[in-house]
Amino acid sequence: MSAHSIVAMALLVGACAHPRSTDADDVAVSQATGHLSQLERVWSLAELPDGRVVIPQSQAVLRADLGAGIADTLGRSGEGPGEYKQPFRVLLVRGGIAMLDGQLSRLTIWNADGSVRSTAPVPRYASLGGVLDTVGHAFFEQLPANVSIGEINEAGRAKDSTAIYRMTLPGPQYDTVAKIYEIGKVTIRFGDGATFRPRLYQTPDVWGVLPDGTLWIARGRENRIDRMRVDGTWTIGTPRPWKPIPVTRTDWRRMHSFPGLPSSSVLDTMYEPMAESKGPFAEAVAAADGEVWTRLHQPAGYTRERYAIFPVSGPSIRTASLPLGRILVAITARNLYTIHEDDDGFWELERFDRPGVAG
Repeated sequence: MSAHSIVAMALLVGACAHPRSTDADDVAVSQATGHLSQLERVWSLAELPDGRVVIPQSQAVLRADLGAGIADTLGRSGEGPGEYKQPFRVLLVRGGIAMLDGQLSRLTIWNADGSVRSTAPVPRYASLGGVLDTVGHAFFEQLPANVSIGEINEAGRAKDSTAIYRMTLPGPQYDTVAKIYEIGKVTIRFGDGATFRPRLYQTPDVWGVLPDGTLWIARGRENRIDRMRVDGTWTIGTPRPWKPIPVTRTDWRRMHSFPGLPSSSVLDTMYEPMAESKGPFAEAVAAADGEVWTRLHQPAGYTRERYAIFPVSGPSIRTASLPLGRILVAITARNLYTIHEDDDGFWELERFDRPGVAG
């Protein structure tokens, strides 16, 4: 699972105009081995030892067999032990299933059979967008400027970078462990209203945490992966060569409706704000073993999603491609998990074999 802030594309042009790399191994991944449809957007996923997956949705935590295309639920909606209001993040921990609840601000751990092992409160600002490891930490991103939660107030903070905090649970103390670049958003006006949106095709700094507590950051300006071990030791990755891709009219996208703003009939008359050039990647996902995959930006009209594969050490020289529209959400020892949106606005989760893993 990953979190991100957006990186200034203007800084990319010229500084990163390197020749495109020649990949030693470009693997096409095409045949899905399981799926589950009619889902909301999937942001987090945990694979159980028996091959089933646990998926948080807005009103339920699903436990799914993708081979059979069926699912049941863990816990139920409510405020009692093992219940939840806003399941957000899941992780396998000590033979159980940990779930972070964004609304109730607590951490629930179920045993493998679905019984409740524990329910404990966590600070509010750690439950909003928090990322867990298996050694007792929650990582979360600094709040936007002029936003406050309880005693945390970011008014007047520097706007050129965003801090990543690490809290030893149950908190509330936390430390700054890293900083990522931040670019802010542009103002879009419509009638008497306005909203703020990042520019499309800017490459963010994307970050996540491995189960062992290693923090990784995909640096959007440098196109590299930096890693910090749990003891605070940093390893700076090797940049992957890339060339900015000019944005053309074919890349333009109309805006979509979203909560609190006008209907799609209004927004569909407007285009998303866009950068002048596309950065190296759009998102990044890491496997527990530390390998990171970044979804590459491509010229308009491409027919397959393409990912650069960054090994734990050494340069990135491999890529893999997936069917069009498939966005990686999780990588396990043997599998890739992707989502794509259908024509009705639902999401389908698919499982593919992870390249390079022996059968």
